Amino acid sequence: MAKLVRSVQGALTPDLLKKEYREENIENPMYGHCYAASEALYHLAKGSGFKPCRGRDERGIVHWWLVDDQGNILDPTAEQYTSKGRTPPYAKGKKAGFLTLEPSKRAETIMRRIAKK
Repeated sequence: MAKLVRSVQGALTPDLLKKEYREENIENPMYGHCYAASEALYHLAKGSGFKPCRGRDERGIVHWWLVDDQGNILDPTAEQYTSKGRTPPYAKGKKAGFLTLEPSKRAETIMRRIAKK
């Protein structure tokens, strides 16, 4: 799973970001990618038992990651917090579904980039 997480991280680029996340992403390359990265990871790891989870951080921003029934966390963009000395909002997390059953366009792009490598 660690290799899969690194593959997702390697496929993240600023063109995948919503406009409101681009400026902060310049100094914090994982910032703003959590939804699409977690969604792509979820579809790539299908059958692994990991489910989507989300929680609001201290700034009120929703963060997404994956968690299994034992509480193990897969968070491809945790570094957006840890690199700044902050903790992701796992303690406030709630299991949640993604907006669509099929991968979003951004998640598809990430998955395509990984498949090409």
